[in-house]
Amino acid sequence: MKIILLIYKFNLLSEYEKLFIKKIIQLNQDSIQLHSIGDIQIKKSDDFFINIQNKPIWINNPQNNLKIISVSNEIEQVKIVEELVDKLIKNRQEPSKIVLVLGDSYLTFPLLHSIKKISGIYPSISIDYPLKNLPIHYTLDSIFQLLLKKEKLKKFSKKDILRVLLDGYIQKFFLKKDLSFIEKLEIEDSNFISEENINKYLFNNNLNIIFQIQTHNAKKVFFGLMSFIRKLKNLFFLNTKKHLLELKFLSELENYMQKIKILIRKKECSFFGIKDLFNVYQQFIKIEKISYIQKNPKGIHLIGFLDSYFGSVETTIMTSVNEGVIPPNKEENYYKTLIPNDIRKKFKLSSSQKNENFYSHHFQDLLENSKNIYLIYKNQPDELNSGEKSRFIHQIEMISNFSIKERKDHPLILSTQISPIVIKKTNSMIQRLYELATHGLSPSSIHLYNYNPLLFYYKKVLGLNIEKTSLKQRIGKIIHKILEVLYHPIKGNFITIDSIDTMKKNYESIIKNIISENKKSLEEKNQLINSIVNNYIKNFISWEEKTFYKGHKIFIKELEYNMSTLLDIGSNKKVNLYGIIDRIDECDGTIRILDYKIGISKINQIHISLRKIEKIFQDPHYGNIMQLFIYMYLWLKPFHGCKKNPPLIALVSPEKNKKNSIKTIPINFFHQITYENYIKEFLPYLMNRIYEILDPKIPIKEKKINDF
Repeated sequence: MKIILLIYKFNLLSEYEKLFIKKIIQLNQDSIQLHSIGDIQIKKSDDFFINIQNKPIWINNPQNNLKIISVSNEIEQVKIVEELVDKLIKNRQEPSKIVLVLGDSYLTFPLLHSIKKISGIYPSISIDYPLKNLPIHYTLDSIFQLLLKKEKLKKFSKKDILRVLLDGYIQKFFLKKDLSFIEKLEIEDSNFISEENINKYLFNNNLNIIFQIQTHNAKKVFFGLMSFIRKLKNLFFLNTKKHLLELKFLSELENYMQKIKILIRKKECSFFGIKDLFNVYQQFIKIEKISYIQKNPKGIHLIGFLDSYFGSVETTIMTSVNEGVIPPNKEENYYKTLIPNDIRKKFKLSSSQKNENFYSHHFQDLLENSKNIYLIYKNQPDELNSGEKSRFIHQIEMISNFSIKERKDHPLILSTQISPIVIKKTNSMIQRLYELATHGLSPSSIHLYNYNPLLFYYKKVLGLNIEKTSLKQRIGKIIHKILEVLYHPIKGNFITIDSIDTMKKNYESIIKNIISENKKSLEEKNQLINSIVNNYIKNFISWEEKTFYKGHKIFIKELEYNMSTLLDIGSNKKVNLYGIIDRIDECDGTIRILDYKIGISKINQIHISLRKIEKIFQDPHYGNIMQLFIYMYLWLKPFHGCKKNPPLIALVSPEKNKKNSIKTIPINFFHQITYENYIKEFLPYLMNRIYEILDPKIPIKEKKINDF
């Protein structure tokens, strides 16, 4: 006896499936034949079991040339891919050595035709294409809407009839471009059309099957729809090459609908009707996909993310590398299930965390198997996309050991100018602004106004939470909390080698506890959070240790320190200016005000000239520097009567192009800053900006992204 195992996407096997296969193999190794339906060849039984671990994405091959490209919309994604492919072909790269990975298969057909035109060869395609993106879906949906409305109103709506009759497939195959019936319907005065009139025009037409369906009878609904689907299939069979996807769609739908055939045959299923059948159809559209496969060994490989090409290639171009697409959101996860989590855990079924691990593992495989890699993501949200770059890109940027060039391309500029939103300040708004100023203005509030006054109005004045907290912001908050807990035992003391050793022993457990406290807000992003946070904290302690061994004496004065002061801006108005300083320490006798940043820094130090000062308090690009400038004022003011040495202000950030490296980025001035100098040279610009925010005569004006 021979046991043949046909494996499709073998690396998606869950624990119980692996156990089942192992048991079969233990019976008799010689009796097992392994065959893969996908591109990869299985040589031995161990090939089933990829060790998918919870580890960060890493690029070990120095040959890799990785570029990240940010675009604003789908059209730009297509244009960028076309430009890249055209350039590669002109540079004589073999099409078969180029792999185009579509994060969102929505781009399949726009890219399919353009790539064929550029390369001159039909691509090799292997994509699981969502049914909801096929035009034939809208044909079936319009028929369901017609029948649902008929069931509700007990008559046909003219609007729904016209929607069906104007459908491209209906016109081509059933009406043969005869628009006489449509023209007569359009001039009808009534919003409803009788079945008698419909029968009059469609008496000898197969389309009449739809209008004859009795929506109150489950059996007649089912068999009427199945009859129409088969008629439509027969018409598509006349040109199978042209209508391959439509035939696959209808065949899949026919098989899916057969599942309820037994149910509706029973007499007691009187509850089952058109609404239930439509729900079944919606479920079918949501979860089913069509495998669209056309092999051409000489063409460019056009594939979906999970249908990836496993061979080594010269160039990989990946589109839609956005959060919620790669990897997908929890509700859109590839591994859909109705099994509750507690049962999944008990029987060791695949969990969403392991699914995320698989995506991470798969993503890294793609990167390691290509010499040149282009990751394209959208930076603007829409109905298809979050507009936030994938956690995998965040991870690469933060912990990889090679340079990444990010290019922001905006080749398509619309000629239509959209006027910015302008809101005049009303009495109630002015009162709310002064309440806000009295309660407290922080550097982040001023930065938000600099970035876009309209967002400031929505969030600070109206109190609307219109933007989701980004992954980067959430990671930043967690890192700040961990460093506060980690350094708290040393507060009021010098850093010693013993205290550094203690931090090395304790940091992993502290990370675990704080991440578990934030588990609900982090959803399915634990793997990324763990890897980035662990890497950052480990590097931070290493930075501290290197500073100690260089002979510097560090005394920890304050952690997450709240400071505030009243600022008189004139007209008998005072503003409460406040801020939370990440760390105040003393390094070899010099006070340092440090601000932690998790984003990679491309510079080693910042020089501030006299002509830059006004920009710092107005230009959003200087947000980090403005924050430290305000912290400096908060620190200096209590000591203005004393001769205190000015503090050093600096950012603490991961270093670009260096693996596992944190660095201090000091901000240098044109001369030493005392309190008196600050009052004269810096404070007027800060006060002027705050005054503009509160000025009743200056309206709230939307600032477009490309305004800065």
